[in-house]
Amino acid sequence: MPFDVQVRVFFRDAWLCHWCRRPVIFPPALRLLQHFVETSGNSRPLAYFHPHWSRHSAPLLDHLGAVVDHVEAYSRNSRHTEANFVTACNKCNARKSDRQASDYRKQEPGTPIRGKYGEPCDWDGFVSLFLLLAERTELRPSEQQWALAFRSNFRDRASQTGAGVQKM
Repeated sequence: MPFDVQVRVFFRDAWLCHWCRRPVIFPPALRLLQHFVETSGNSRPLAYFHPHWSRHSAPLLDHLGAVVDHVEAYSRNSRHTEANFVTACNKCNARKSDRQASDYRKQEPGTPIRGKYGEPCDWDGFVSLFLLLAERTELRPSEQQWALAFRSNFRDRASQTGAGVQKM
């Protein structure tokens, strides 16, 4: 799935899981954060990031890692289009698996999480942190593509609103 499509889905859904409404976290931001803290002299073991998102090694990603999910499962011959994509947390994505959305809601009727003072208004899943740390770190090829997609998205949004683009 192209990076720019995923970025549009994340921002369209305000970085909230479609199923449980929890704020989600952009995983590469935590990898860069862990790298930054480790290279800044921290000698204690950290559990911000692990490539396998294991609960032991990356508890935030195990639960709140941002993924793009199909509302109606692609493996069941559903559409592979942006309209059928939603932001999901890693846990909900794993629980839903390839079930139809209606079946998932019947079997997992849990009440979506709601913020005590409302949903976050300006949550970005740590994208701003990712872009800030990206300027200080050598990025992997996929992270370079993410950075380009995010910056392009910010430029597109600014041109639609007529606002200037701020350097991240």
